[in-house]
Amino acid sequence: MALEDVARPSAGGRSIAVAVAAVPLLFVISGLAIRYAAFSSVSEETGFAAYARALCRWDCAWYIGISELGYERFPIQNQSNVGRWGFFPLYPMLVAAIRVVFPFQSILVATVTSIVCSYAACLVAWPLLEKNMRAYVLYCAFLLSGPFSFHFTTFLTEPLFVLLTSCVFLALKRSSYLAAGVSSALLSATRLVGVLVVFATVIQMFREHREQGGSALSFPRWVLGRPDLLVAIFISPAGLFAYILFLYLTIGDGFAFLHVQRAFGRVAGNPLVFLWDGLSAVPATGWLPTAPQWSALAAITGLALSAVLAARRQYGAALFCALCIILPLITNLASMVRYVIGLAPLTMLLVVLLSASRLTYLAALVLFLGTCYFMTVAWIGGYLALV
Repeated sequence: MALEDVARPSAGGRSIAVAVAAVPLLFVISGLAIRYAAFSSVSEETGFAAYARALCRWDCAWYIGISELGYERFPIQNQSNVGRWGFFPLYPMLVAAIRVVFPFQSILVATVTSIVCSYAACLVAWPLLEKNMRAYVLYCAFLLSGPFSFHFTTFLTEPLFVLLTSCVFLALKRSSYLAAGVSSALLSATRLVGVLVVFATVIQMFREHREQGGSALSFPRWVLGRPDLLVAIFISPAGLFAYILFLYLTIGDGFAFLHVQRAFGRVAGNPLVFLWDGLSAVPATGWLPTAPQWSALAAITGLALSAVLAARRQYGAALFCALCIILPLITNLASMVRYVIGLAPLTMLLVVLLSASRLTYLAALVLFLGTCYFMTVAWIGGYLALV
């Protein structure tokens, strides 16, 4: 969808298309070089396979297990009665399918697949960023060579989640509701919060209805008279419903992905208390924030950016991002940094703001590339636990 915007024959159109394709490729190469240098500095092993294994931390191991073994019918022995059901199936299924064709180690297949998904997400972002080249460069740098680029280049759901989220909002931008519905269905099979994007679809439908002169009261009748809109709405949660049905048929509990959260220490509570506890977790020594502080700051920053999206009248994206932060925040702050940076509308807004002036653009680009090495070292060393 993104390439057709830059590939139309026109003066300079071909050169722009080449630039749009080349920019993320450049950051794929630079990101690999920086992260591999970080890996080499802390490991005696060499080779791409060893590098891929080193970046596979925390939830990555769960996704490898699902890709290779599927879901168990009972809790895993010697793991506190924890099952894999809390991890949604689409990305592990995709890696397993690719591994059938290319029979390499799961982590190798997943690493390459993640890089391809992140590259594709950059291409889809081009029209969403209104073809702002500065913002586009920053966005590609952040995903592929930035301080958190290891999240988007290993076996985690971020690459596919960002790609599908971008596809949904690009389809909505073009009023292609069926395409948005299909992308939403896939998104809801990638991560639980993906099902929430249906609200953005309904908001865009309402906005289009109002722009055509319709009233708020006539909106339901307008939707009912459009079969394509109804189909788009009803297929949006199809991925989640399919997973619920699978869990019910295999283990007898369709909501095992929710019930297993207690085994991971996720119990519902007051999100304000979790934020306060995170901010209050001051470091015992030194001045660097602790992991809970980083998580709390990420949640606050994400909610603030969601408010900015709302102020810019991007109500669907604002609501989707806010809900994607608040829902996991109800349980605790674990993985909050990863959840926030994986919200494409927030990242795109951030790079647009940073690209407003040449100075902030250059400073952000240097910061992204300059911190990639150190953050990768911290990730490999396990210092970024639960972020």
